[in-house]
Amino acid sequence: MSGRIRTLLVLIVPSLYLAATLFYSAWQAVWGVQVDPESAYTMNGLVAAAGYGSLKFDHPGTTTTLLVELIVRGWALVARAEDIVAFGLKHYDAITYAARTGEAVVLTGALLAGGLIVGRTTQSAIAAMLFQVGAFVHPDAFHFQTVLAPEGLMAAFALFGMAIVVKAALDAHPPETSLGVMSGVIFALGFSTKYLYLPQAVFGVCLLRNRRAFVAAMVTGAIGFVGFSLIFNPGTITRGFGWLVQIATHKGQYGEGEAGFIDFGTFWSNMRGIVASAPLVLGVYVAAAGTVLAWCAKSRSWRDPVSLTLGAAVLVFAAHLVATSKHFALHYMLAPWVQTGGVLVLVLVLLRRLVPAAPSAALSLLAGSLCIVMGAVTLIDARAAALQSSALNAVGARLSKAVVAAGPACANVSGMFVRAPENDMNHGWDMTLQLWGDQAMRERFSRAYASVFTVPLLDHNTYTHVLKNDFRPTSYAKLAADYPCIVVRSAVALDAENAIGLLALDPDHCEIAGVHVYTVNLACAKVQGSFLGER
Repeated sequence: MSGRIRTLLVLIVPSLYLAATLFYSAWQAVWGVQVDPESAYTMNGLVAAAGYGSLKFDHPGTTTTLLVELIVRGWALVARAEDIVAFGLKHYDAITYAARTGEAVVLTGALLAGGLIVGRTTQSAIAAMLFQVGAFVHPDAFHFQTVLAPEGLMAAFALFGMAIVVKAALDAHPPETSLGVMSGVIFALGFSTKYLYLPQAVFGVCLLRNRRAFVAAMVTGAIGFVGFSLIFNPGTITRGFGWLVQIATHKGQYGEGEAGFIDFGTFWSNMRGIVASAPLVLGVYVAAAGTVLAWCAKSRSWRDPVSLTLGAAVLVFAAHLVATSKHFALHYMLAPWVQTGGVLVLVLVLLRRLVPAAPSAALSLLAGSLCIVMGAVTLIDARAAALQSSALNAVGARLSKAVVAAGPACANVSGMFVRAPENDMNHGWDMTLQLWGDQAMRERFSRAYASVFTVPLLDHNTYTHVLKNDFRPTSYAKLAADYPCIVVRSAVALDAENAIGLLALDPDHCEIAGVHVYTVNLACAKVQGSFLGER
């Protein structure tokens, strides 16, 4: 097969990915179901663009914040914005969409570049396309690659890093020192994006044929991570690792609960859930472990770079499986999931060495069929999730219109997870400025919001038990004095603990489309009637 034809084939999967993720993003309103965690990174990027540096260190998401910061700074420069904070708040949702697109372009580039590397290394377009299928290996992975979250860029670094690993393991010549440096840079960026990238360091074994390359990767990775973090997000070094220790020493999520590493009451059930959600992926890694053991038994050597690399892949998968079973969220498996294609390529290479008589066409057909099935299931599930999210978000937008129509003069208060189009900024505020900003920063953002929007932003936070007006703390007593009526939307029923004083006003209550609505000096039935009339 000529190089030109191979290149054209390598373009197919990245093009499909870019189209699919852009369509998926268009169906996922940034103020809707996915406001957490997207708004946190949009707001943090705006904070950084305003000159305060990053205020988030808990994932740490440094590259994600930097992407948003570059978008805000670049757009504000072109638009000649006088106040970058006011500009960012005015275009808040558009910035999130732009950052999603930026992530998609980066991952598409990683798929294309990685596919070219694997294709040239193996002299096979089929191998390159098998490698690229990692982008479609699981619906949860596809979702978090699309939305504005650290996982999007982490997937790109994991994919490109896996292409380098395949090249180092399969090249006839020992890896050059420059390849080790590149591996270290990718690791530094990946680790700066998500702490869960750390197990990827084990892939350094693919460089052991050249000790200089191995040392270069270790040194570059360590210095690169520290240097990059100190420049763009010092909290990663000064606070982030303390947060990790807190998580590791407590059984609950986010460092909560009783002391201890694992709650075995949930650990094994979580692991079963992870395995059940992606059985084909588990099968690839089990095949990798079995192939490595068979090769080592036959050759009586552990020094082969392909078997070493596959062994490292199995260890990486196991580390993520344990971490995710402890702190359960399926997308924490994203890194080893997206690398499944690269692992499959190495398994096929080692199988050919073990059984030279095995027809390569049959092995490629089997692997290709497996990948097509995984990709098709992912896209079908992603489409269903997008339609479901779109329907939920449409209900939230309709309820927002109903509230305004029923009580145009009322104080319009909303909270998290009610899918209110006007309220997505508050989650970002709570996760950045509320936690780590000083009073001068908070006042600047509050004034900037008031300068751009005529309608106050009223937020009822059931987590922090704070009622906010344009990001400033307020009270329901003050709202009752300033407005003739009040309408509050909450995702949960309010009680004495989370009502923040609302129940003292003896509000009317009804439930509309799963959202709890409380009204003062206005019949809740009027909002309900307005909602039904919005159909």
